Amino acid sequence: MGLVGVGSAATRAHLPALSVAEAAGGITLVGVCDPAADRREAVVAAHRSARGFGDNDEMLDEVRPDLLIIATPPSAHLGEIGAALARGVHVLCEKPLGLRDADVAELRELARSDQELALATVHQYRHAQPWRWLARAAAGGLVNGESVRIDVAVERPGTDPLSAGGWRADPEHEGGILGDHAVHYLSLLRELHPDCRVVGCHREGRGGREVASIDLRLAGVGVAHIDVSYAGERRHNLIRLQRPAQCLEVTWEDGAFTVAHNGQAAAPRAVASLSDRATVNALYSPMYADLISGIVDPQWRAHATAHSVEVAALLATSLGLAGGPRSVNPCWC
Repeated sequence: MGLVGVGSAATRAHLPALSVAEAAGGITLVGVCDPAADRREAVVAAHRSARGFGDNDEMLDEVRPDLLIIATPPSAHLGEIGAALARGVHVLCEKPLGLRDADVAELRELARSDQELALATVHQYRHAQPWRWLARAAAGGLVNGESVRIDVAVERPGTDPLSAGGWRADPEHEGGILGDHAVHYLSLLRELHPDCRVVGCHREGRGGREVASIDLRLAGVGVAHIDVSYAGERRHNLIRLQRPAQCLEVTWEDGAFTVAHNGQAAAPRAVASLSDRATVNALYSPMYADLISGIVDPQWRAHATAHSVEVAALLATSLGLAGGPRSVNPCWC
């Protein structure tokens, strides 16, 4: 593997997970690229098999990795994806892959250029056990043709203070809160059912203090609503599933998972919280385990690529609608 970008995501999440995978014999980090010599040299010192580079094209040509990990700001992603795929290199890219319809068109063309290559995105939340429980309950309703509703709320008191470069506060070029937080839930919802469509989006506030919402339809019978905020007072995450036909409500709110049936809630179960940075970082290890075992399978590669491109399309649609009037929540009763 090669790694381009040694910022916060790399140091807090990618590199610890890669060290675990290297120790298990699954991968070897052969190259690291970053314009800051001190950052790339620190990685080389910890990963003796890796060589340091200041230019991504040079790294790809010199060390010829099987897979490139892209952990740079979003505005650099498309160029780095194209450089890797043109050289026959698989890609694992931090979200978001692109922001506009033109970006999605380019991603589709890149994916068609060599259908044996994988273009995967860092959407690690699906490896969280509470999400798997909730997704199982949601999928059951969608398969049965029930009216299902999923509500998501993410609150943050500003952008990530540990992030390098400040790209999260530049929504016009880097996607802002929709490309930072909402895209994770677009990925989760599309995993539930491929018929996942954005029907409305609203965004307001200056960069770094944005609030936004997205409304979606799922499989023609379900609805979802995502609220994300950089203007909050705390770190807070909520995902709630409602299946009225079964009188069922399932809630994952920070560190508590609750199931209620017929209006009676069971005692909350203590679980990991997506408001906890350590939890989010720890999910990179199962993500890499899945990638390492799956990338040899053509079906896994095809699914990962299709999912990545379609989630990018959902985000581009959301961003395209973000300047319009706030949408009315679809009826789910």
